[in-house]
Amino acid sequence: MLVKQNIHFVAESNARPRPRKGARAVAFAALLAGCASSAAFAQQKTAAADADLEFNTLFHQSMQRPADVELAFRLARRAVEVGDYEAAIGVYERILFYNPRLVRVKLELGRLYYRLGAYESARSYFQPIAQSTELSASELDNVAAYLVEIDRRLQTSQWSFYGQAGVRYQSNANYGPSSTLILGGSVPALLPPSYAAQADGNAFALATIRHVYDFGNQRGDVWESNLNLYYSQQFQLDQLNLGFAEFNTGPRFALLPDELPGSSVRAYVIAGGIALGGAGYLGTYGAGVSLYAPFSLWFGLEPFLEVRQRDYQNTADYPTAGFQSGSMWTLGANMFGRISDTVGWRARFSYNDASGDLPWFSYNNFSVDVAVPIEFQGLWGVRRWIAIPSVGYSRYSYDAPNPFITNLVTQVDNQYRVGLALDVPIHEQWGLLTQIQYSWSESSLPNYAFDNFSISVGPNVRF
Repeated sequence: MLVKQNIHFVAESNARPRPRKGARAVAFAALLAGCASSAAFAQQKTAAADADLEFNTLFHQSMQRPADVELAFRLARRAVEVGDYEAAIGVYERILFYNPRLVRVKLELGRLYYRLGAYESARSYFQPIAQSTELSASELDNVAAYLVEIDRRLQTSQWSFYGQAGVRYQSNANYGPSSTLILGGSVPALLPPSYAAQADGNAFALATIRHVYDFGNQRGDVWESNLNLYYSQQFQLDQLNLGFAEFNTGPRFALLPDELPGSSVRAYVIAGGIALGGAGYLGTYGAGVSLYAPFSLWFGLEPFLEVRQRDYQNTADYPTAGFQSGSMWTLGANMFGRISDTVGWRARFSYNDASGDLPWFSYNNFSVDVAVPIEFQGLWGVRRWIAIPSVGYSRYSYDAPNPFITNLVTQVDNQYRVGLALDVPIHEQWGLLTQIQYSWSESSLPNYAFDNFSISVGPNVRF
């Protein structure tokens, strides 16, 4: 379950649609470049910038001294800091109106238009400076990478890929109970040594592949497909070798392309499976629907509903797995946004209702995970480093007591997790990802209380 959540988190960060705000930004820039009146300029400020005292001060000073390039630069930088990219574009366009040869202004405009999803506009600024002698070697590499990515995103058929490989250590790889005293047949019993917590490491690899086919109807309607893959090979506990694959595909239709740019609704089908200990363990299929609504730079919402059928298979290591088979429906939401230009946030809430062949294998589950990606200038690299602190909580409530453990107590688990990840770019597309996590469970049954510390490290790639 934890592996599946982590894979979804990775997939989510690489598969999210991007808002289309280019038209609004172009109109704003045109007003400024044409020396629009103060009243017209004031109407274009967003609420985020308007609430910032420093921005307003610089704004009014710039209106009084429109030819002051240094003041305009300060205003543009402040607009970026408060997240008002459209205002920053307008200021930079005005600077170019007075001096069209400023290479670094074109560089900033290209980056800002790219962030807004106006890729053609971004390319119109990047291409003329791609060989400029005024830019450093790393900046030229950065421009070249932008142009490659823009070409890819403007294609009718678009592919993206994220992958990581590495090694992981866990202090409790089998999630063995914290106590040596457990329940069996309603009486206390000593935990057999083979079920005690055991430390182990593994080598792992994961990949997320996304394909988008653009229908080319100018609304933003596409067909979107995602494939998530994961495999880990334990160093000692072979029964925990894990393979995971899940595929979803379906159309995504623009919802309110003019009133809420980037909003969409998607219907999709799902198919997947898990292998555990080298044998087939779970097959699943179903369908879902999601709504994507990027209300602003600061807040976006993606509620979803999924229904699945889960078919578990008995194996030599897990001879009673088949009793968990049944349906499961999930209601949840992904939330995301930015706190500042360098700090973002994302959260995931979900509620599951899962039925099994036996009532003590049926449960409902509530989960929440929150992460705060923080970008900062590292020691090297053309991209900023990203530190991602995270916290999470899950509650599992089962429908009935398990008579093989006790008839008196129904299992209820409260699981907690805290983590920290560091994504260090080595190249524009390559990096090194290190993750640390501590998780623990408080359960109504001592059999299911545990704690586990894990650390993983390995290279990642995205394109």
